[in-house]
This record gives sequence, structure tokens and C-alpha cells, in this order.
Amino acid sequence: MVTQVPVAHDVEARETLPLPPGPYDLRVADLRVQWPDGEIVGLGDTELSLPAGRRLALVGAGRVGTSALAAVLLRFIDYEGTVTLGGVELRDLAGEDVRRVIGLCARDTRVSPATVAANVRTARPDADEKEVADALRRAGLTLPPDTAVNDETISGADRQRLALARALLADVPILILEDPVTERDVLTAAKDRTLLLISHQAVVPGAEPILRHMDEVVTLGDVP
Repeated sequence: MVTQVPVAHDVEARETLPLPPGPYDLRVADLRVQWPDGEIVGLGDTELSLPAGRRLALVGAGRVGTSALAAVLLRFIDYEGTVTLGGVELRDLAGEDVRRVIGLCARDTRVSPATVAANVRTARPDADEKEVADALRRAGLTLPPDTAVNDETISGADRQRLALARALLADVPILILEDPVTERDVLTAAKDRTLLLISHQAVVPGAEPILRHMDEVVTLGDVP
């Protein structure tokens, strides 16, 4: 798993199907999620289709649906509607299997009190120093690998680059990138993989440099 989002509520234990073979496409339709406080959110009548290798930007404010979608795609929360991975309903797949295919890069990613290298290596414990250093370089994280970090000592931008380094080390084929910091981050994340970019900021398709690299931009609800 690349990073974590807060668990809204436990996904019920059930028998699961084996992970289908790649390449992996994603499809989302009629998505509805109930948070622990009872609030029901979703994507309304918006349907998303991400064939393998597609780059899609989803723009939405707060918990209109984008946060719920990320939690659903990582199998941290149950849902109503249709969400398929490689043609198989996501609720029928084991969470650990799904998170080997789908990763999340967020600015609030968890940082353990350890070195930069140790934090990155959680994505693949058997990775050697060269592989970790290469992932850090590609992610644009300039902190030395032996730097001690924790939640209080690392910036939001570097948190996201740390999460990106984890994703690159794990080599997940589908990546969710939340509020990317720079255009470079987007290009690095999107290389040879499916990219779902989630933005909570107001953007104008065609005017925002980051969105020039997207195949499609979908706007949800009222964006500030």
C-alpha cells in the first residue's frame, strides 16, 4: 500500500475473488457512500471510465465525492453502485490485492518517525538502497535518504513526494494523485500508468498547466 486515508467504517468481511490479470481498467457508476457521521455522498450521475493508461482529472470540493471515491478505490470503505477493476466488482476483491494495483499520493500522507528511506521502503520492504534512491530522485524529493522525519517536520509538498516515491517503488499500475504540487509531479506519476488526478481547487480546463496533460477533466458539484 502506498499511503492511507482515514477509514470511514470497516468493510464487511466476505469471500473474495482473485485479482484479475492486467491491464487494469476502472469503471465507476452510481457511486454512493455513507460516512460514519451518516452523511451520504457520491458522484451523482457522473460516470467515470479509465481504460489502462488513461489520465483523468476529477475536480470537486470537500467531500462532494472525491474523498469518498479515493476511500472506495482503496477498499477502505464500502459503497453502493458499480465500481469495477478489470471487469470485477471492487467489493468482491480483497483490499490487500486492490492496494497492490491502486495507490494514493496525498499531501496528508502518513509519515512515520523514521528516516526518509525507511518511510519509502514501506511500499516494498525488500528494495535496496539504489532502488529507494532512484524512487526519491524520480519523485523529486531532495531530502537525503538518511534524514529523520515525522509528521511535524515535513512539509505537505514533501509528504506528497514521499508518497509518490512509495508509489514509484511499488510500481502500482493505477495511481490516485490528490492536489498535485507541480506539473513535474503529474508527469512523473502518469508515466506508463493510469492516473486519476483529484483536485479540490477551482481550475479552468485548458488554462491550468497541470491539466494540459490530462485526457479528460470532470467537474463535480460547486468548486470554490
